[in-house]
Amino acid sequence: MFDEMEWLEAAGHQVAHFSTSHPMNQPSPWSDYFAPYLELGVDGRLSAGEKALAAARLFYNGEAARRFTRLIDDFRPDVVHVHNIHRHISPSIVMVAQRKGVPVVHTLHEYHAVCPSDLLLRDDLSVCQPPRCGGANYLPCVRYRCVRGSLAGSALSALEMYWRNRVLNYPALVDAFISPSAFLASVLDKNGWRGRPVRVLPNAVPLGEVGEAGDYFVYAGRLSREKGVQTAVAAAAQAGVELVVAGEGPLGERLRATAPANVRFTGRLPGEQVEELIRHALAAVVPSEWFETFGMAVLEAMAVGRPVIAARIGGIPELVRDGVEGILVDPGDVAGFAQALQRLHVDRSTADSMGAAARQRVAEAFSPAMHLEGLLATYQAVRR
Repeated sequence: MFDEMEWLEAAGHQVAHFSTSHPMNQPSPWSDYFAPYLELGVDGRLSAGEKALAAARLFYNGEAARRFTRLIDDFRPDVVHVHNIHRHISPSIVMVAQRKGVPVVHTLHEYHAVCPSDLLLRDDLSVCQPPRCGGANYLPCVRYRCVRGSLAGSALSALEMYWRNRVLNYPALVDAFISPSAFLASVLDKNGWRGRPVRVLPNAVPLGEVGEAGDYFVYAGRLSREKGVQTAVAAAAQAGVELVVAGEGPLGERLRATAPANVRFTGRLPGEQVEELIRHALAAVVPSEWFETFGMAVLEAMAVGRPVIAARIGGIPELVRDGVEGILVDPGDVAGFAQALQRLHVDRSTADSMGAAARQRVAEAFSPAMHLEGLLATYQAVRR
């Protein structure tokens, strides 16, 4: 989202911002318009009254609507482009844009359009396929406590989804949806989202500096089951190669206690240090076991000329072609990942040629210029 704003402004377009006043926001000249922030979740320290207000704002955030109305009147945009407005901002601002006659584009990031928990993961963190919820029935989310294991949180999310999709008919309020992958678009189509166009527009990254490969592989991301980090650690142990694990998460303590000496944990690192790790790795390992909607970790490694050993799941195969820019393995297949690690560890020339092909693929298919072109074409289409 921030990259999009930067690219639009660099191309001469004016961009106004709207958000909640989150304490970790980046500075914005438009922050006076931002709506108050209330966190309703396991870490939210709110009074009973504030919790009730935060819950109500899931359905309609009146304060956000009022402030967004003022922004629309002052800025007079040609298009409103929204990202991740559920939970805090709500569809209220889309309803404002519709009343003002401003077309709306909505970029999808997760599966909130069809899944109350956003991730298409069941309570045991296995993929929810086929989805338990569907049509007008979101009760499975409540039954299996899919939202953080909470009965109340799951019930609230299921009710919010019913309200948005069945009462408001949210798709009818949006002029075009953008999906970063054909896979995510297909999930929407199979679950009945056919009322508005869903345009596939992949994310983009600029090319980075290429470095000389070292003798290790890298996993960078959240240390959680659905990300498959436990598979990467087990595969590295089986292959006898060095794996650097950058990140934190619920599996961190257990993995550190049981991992062999050839697996090194760095904890959470700043973005530039992660990029440097990847730049000098033999390959990046992306062993996801959930339906990745796109896979930015894949693209970021490819942009600095490193091949990717990745799970064949979700939108990832749209980025990496098996045997060309990297190696695809079935999710959870420890032996398959170990074999791929051994192959690139022994055959450095193949790793280098795959890395060069990966960087070329980013330049040809996932460049900022191509993304901006597709974005502007979408804006033009909804303004007709």
